[in-house]
Amino acid sequence: MGNTEQLFKRLEEIVKDLGIILNLPATNQDIENLELAINQKLPKDLYDFYSYCNGFETNDVLFRVIPISEILSYIHESTTSFYFAEYMIYSDDWKIELHDKKHYRITNDNHKSEAPLTLTTSVIEFLERYVTGGGVFGDKGLYKWFDEVHANIKDITQ
Repeated sequence: MGNTEQLFKRLEEIVKDLGIILNLPATNQDIENLELAINQKLPKDLYDFYSYCNGFETNDVLFRVIPISEILSYIHESTTSFYFAEYMIYSDDWKIELHDKKHYRITNDNHKSEAPLTLTTSVIEFLERYVTGGGVFGDKGLYKWFDEVHANIKDITQ
């Protein structure tokens, strides 16, 4: 059992509360098409995620993790990053910025009102924070995480 599957099984009740509906796994061809578009292999945990589910929908303010077919429709914007998750029909988004086949980061720019901040270098940490934090706007949700990272950066630079 991969890390993504373990996470969703361990947090099954919270997953239900957020109304998360997993898409079917990405096909090998879907993953190969994404890897061709970004000119590199996906890091292992991203590969495992898409092999388990090709994104998901939720009842949480239209938040979702984007399927590969949709990622590919926007890939012309950059080959070093791609949309990973979004909410409110792209009112805001979380991007994967690739460094190489083992390293990437997940960033957010708070509705393009701030410079992009690195939230994590792990899809599992991102998903766990989303689920256990109460979703996008939960007490420890994705925007609270953005605020925490932003505050830490301010503390360091002052």
